[in-house]
Amino acid sequence: MVGLGLLGQGVAGADGMHQPTPVTYVCQGGVRVQVTPMGDTAIVTFAGKTTTLSLMPGGSFRNEQVTWVTQGGTSTLRNNATGNLQLSGCRPLR
Repeated sequence: MVGLGLLGQGVAGADGMHQPTPVTYVCQGGVRVQVTPMGDTAIVTFAGKTTTLSLMPGGSFRNEQVTWVTQGGTSTLRNNATGNLQLSGCRPLR
């Protein structure tokens, strides 16, 4: 499993501080997801909702509700309560 390896590393802002670079993914059904890496966390936004996920051993990101996994160039978002995929086939826009 690879975490958010496809994500940008960010750039220095006007204040010289590291500014994370959000990456937009397009998933099956045309759903767009914005993922912003923040060190050991990632901010995930889709369908008008934003959630913060924590880096887990093995490279996935999760919170109590969902898990974001990138493997083999595509990503998925899984509902932790049901085990069902909420989003699949997510690929970064280039």
